[in-house]
Amino acid sequence: MISPPPVGPTPIGSHAPAADDTPLPAAYQQVAPPPLGAPMLDGRVVADVAVVGAGYTGLSTALHLAERGVRAVVVEAREVGWGGSGRAFGQVVPYAKHGQDHILAHFGPERGERIIAMLGDGPDTVFGLIEKHAIACEAVRAGLLFAAHTAANAGVLERRARFWQERGAPTSFLDRDATEALTGSRFYPAALLDRRGGTLNPLGYARGLAHAAVAAGARIYELSPATALRPRAGGWEVAAGKGTVEAEQVVLATDAYTDALWPGLARSLIPLRAYHLVSAPLTGNLQRAVLPGRQSLTDTRHLYSGIRMRPDGRIHIGVDGPAFRNGAHPYRHKATQRIARLFPALADIRWEDEVAGWVGMTADQYPHIHSLAPGMWAGIGLNGRGIAFGTLLGRELALRLLGRPEQELAMPVTPLRPIAVRPFARPLVGSLMQLYRVVDGIALRGAYLRNGR
Repeated sequence: MISPPPVGPTPIGSHAPAADDTPLPAAYQQVAPPPLGAPMLDGRVVADVAVVGAGYTGLSTALHLAERGVRAVVVEAREVGWGGSGRAFGQVVPYAKHGQDHILAHFGPERGERIIAMLGDGPDTVFGLIEKHAIACEAVRAGLLFAAHTAANAGVLERRARFWQERGAPTSFLDRDATEALTGSRFYPAALLDRRGGTLNPLGYARGLAHAAVAAGARIYELSPATALRPRAGGWEVAAGKGTVEAEQVVLATDAYTDALWPGLARSLIPLRAYHLVSAPLTGNLQRAVLPGRQSLTDTRHLYSGIRMRPDGRIHIGVDGPAFRNGAHPYRHKATQRIARLFPALADIRWEDEVAGWVGMTADQYPHIHSLAPGMWAGIGLNGRGIAFGTLLGRELALRLLGRPEQELAMPVTPLRPIAVRPFARPLVGSLMQLYRVVDGIALRGAYLRNGR
């Protein structure tokens, strides 16, 4: 598909996320439902709510509104799932970027508990939508493993396990032997098993949400970048594609791919490029030896650490790479080295597919709902927790637009604030990531030595 040129000035330098022409991952496309094939917007359309962006947040907003009889229209610059939603790693996680203690301190005890409860129900929400709408997205709900990459980090995971156990969640803290049984690796001293989570095909899930939204009555227009927002009597006019949408309310759900459509919105985010790799299929014996319970594995290092076994027997791993460049490639040697140390039998692993997309990071590493003007809303900043949190954020936006009382909502409305250091994001974030590489490297070298690797 030929995509239209990006709209507006680049958010950071010349490598704007909206200008990224990296194709959607073949590993996802081969088994996802077919593309929606929605038309370009051409002419005048009237709706109750216009949504800009057909990722998880935008599609969830439209679906939850349409199911309640609200006329929702979604405009998408490329195609459904083109942005981060079609390129995510695939974990459905019941957590935010920060742990429960940080959430309670940041949002206060009452609001914090609501957010924690909402996040804890996130996998139920996602897998419930998959079941309800028969979404074909390779959904596997075997749980998630969070492993301690050093003995010092085991205490953090043990406290998290206790926190959720006290709330009745199916979590367990595992010693080295139990961790080895579920990972197939002797490397980790301990792990947390959270049975609520799982994995899926991110592109398949996005396309499935789109089909469900259309079936509920929403209208979606692809290849229709929004180019202007104009107030009008009783609402807003959104110029997109070759036409306009007139709506009482507008939701901007563009996350890392936010451009200059609304003044200052892009400056409230720092987009970072994330990478992962997919291997050639493993032999049957190796498939059974690595992550035999099919839980996805993440560890406590600072940088990317996700590893999962895809349903087709391929290893899928998150990996480091250049943070601000379109067209850049992941550091494959790091993925190969890590796999070989965790699973020596896979020392000759062969990578067949690269996945790259952009993640929207906020200053506090939480998603934000902004009321930008009467009838103008934004829900952005998924911080790498897009599948569950993006779905939940869309539902929260829909409920707000429907007038749900504040005490029944979890996420607060926050003022739009630019990130003060954003003009210096590249050197600052680059230095921070280099520091994380050094810190992780020192800790891991010690762990490898202790494990004889």
